[in-house]
Amino acid sequence: MDEQLQKQLIRQLKILNFWITTLGVLLLGGLIAVAFLLFQIISAVQSTADRIQNLQDETSKRLDVQQQLCQGNSNLSGFLRGQDLCQ
Repeated sequence: MDEQLQKQLIRQLKILNFWITTLGVLLLGGLIAVAFLLFQIISAVQSTADRIQNLQDETSKRLDVQQQLCQGNSNLSGFLRGQDLCQ
């Protein structure tokens, strides 16, 4: 193998090694970024689901008129309990 061909092959291998390393680092960085964003998205969705569940529970408690009337201390509550409308 002559020396010029050897230098050319070494040069090409250095260039190939540079590009493989660069693309590997970029791919690894991209995977880390995707994993981080996926974690953030999952956390946001879970937080939103918890907020919606809390809102739903709070709304159902506020809209339970029968329970509020039957367990209240007002005259109307006493009247309803006296008429056996509350069970």
